[in-house]
Amino acid sequence: MHPSQKEILIGKYKHAAYKMCYWTEQSLRTGGRRQCYKHGFGIKSHLCIQSTSFQGCNIACSFCWRDVEGRQHSFQKTDEPDEIAEQLIEEQTLVIERSLPEALSNYENMIMLVCELSKGNSKLSDLAEQCKISRQKTEDALIDLKNSGVVEQKTPDRKSYSLSKKYKTKELFFDESRDIVEKFVASKEDIIDVHLEAAKPKHVAISYDGEPTMYTRIGELIDEFSHRGISTFVVTNGTFPERIMEMKENGTLPTQLYVTLAAPDKETYLRVCSSVKPYFPVHDDHWDRLNRTLGLLSSLSCRTVVRITSVRGVNMIKPELYREKMQKANPSFLEVKGFSISGNAPRISERLGETNLRASDPALYKIAFQYAPTHQEIMDFARAISMDFTKFPLISESKLNRQVLMNVGWHNPSSVGIDFASEI
Repeated sequence: MHPSQKEILIGKYKHAAYKMCYWTEQSLRTGGRRQCYKHGFGIKSHLCIQSTSFQGCNIACSFCWRDVEGRQHSFQKTDEPDEIAEQLIEEQTLVIERSLPEALSNYENMIMLVCELSKGNSKLSDLAEQCKISRQKTEDALIDLKNSGVVEQKTPDRKSYSLSKKYKTKELFFDESRDIVEKFVASKEDIIDVHLEAAKPKHVAISYDGEPTMYTRIGELIDEFSHRGISTFVVTNGTFPERIMEMKENGTLPTQLYVTLAAPDKETYLRVCSSVKPYFPVHDDHWDRLNRTLGLLSSLSCRTVVRITSVRGVNMIKPELYREKMQKANPSFLEVKGFSISGNAPRISERLGETNLRASDPALYKIAFQYAPTHQEIMDFARAISMDFTKFPLISESKLNRQVLMNVGWHNPSSVGIDFASEI
């Protein structure tokens, strides 16, 4: 099991959690070459801790990748903020230590696989046998090579691969294969260097699961990280404006606050953010509370981002209403991000009441693709909201993350990087 696949519950009462992010692992395995969209803010993925202060949530969004059907919605006892902070840092450190030998082994595996692929071998099973490594490790290395453009996947089932066309000209020796891996994927030295650097994390994303502001001491937790020189991003559904106000008054706001806006109007919100079962439906008060949070954004001293989690055919509508909300709320940034098919998210059609298939039916995964917009569709939607980026200028886009970032009220359009000396 990869480090990024293991969830670790934090504290005595287990309401907080840690899990190494996919992008943290990717940065470690590639010597820092693959980074998530937060890199645009000056955050290195291998220095980032993925966490949450509370795994439960007060609503059940149809697009959520978590188990909204079985999660908790409240808790009585809470762990101390300093204990949560310390354990999160400790867990990240332990995972980083275990990651180094695995990343170096993966580096060697990639070199051997490039050699074998140059000989014409293509089947995953044959490649694993020839290189004397497990099928899982073979597939892991091949995926890293594919992500870097060195190899191509020949079959959808991931059972057959080939070198990209420019490398098919001859059989490659070990040194030649190593040069290719080091040029396009990672070098041994870089892998070691980023692991050493990752021993001292600089950022915490409190966004991994649930609704973090349901933890009443979230401001104190943010303060614990600030005292350690660690920046924080918090992602909230916006239904606890009193918590945001409390953090504002106490001077414990995060470095950057994300508010998820999943709909342009109340009718769409009530549909998108609630399962038809219902498990824990949203209601008018949730919509009102979200709008109260949006109304606070321009008064906050931290960076603020409104994130539109975009679902094709569901909430990618009425761009003019999104525009009006942004002009009124005036956050620092507006982010349009595509719905992602992972975890329990393939249940979206079931949650929206658009199919009678059971949760265990593999057909749900295939159906879910109809809700996942392409990067071009994300760009077109962002363009419609911003009136061709005249209202909200384009800052950046990430095709890998299907994400577009626009400037709404940020004071320095030429630079969005965090000033770690003054903003923490």
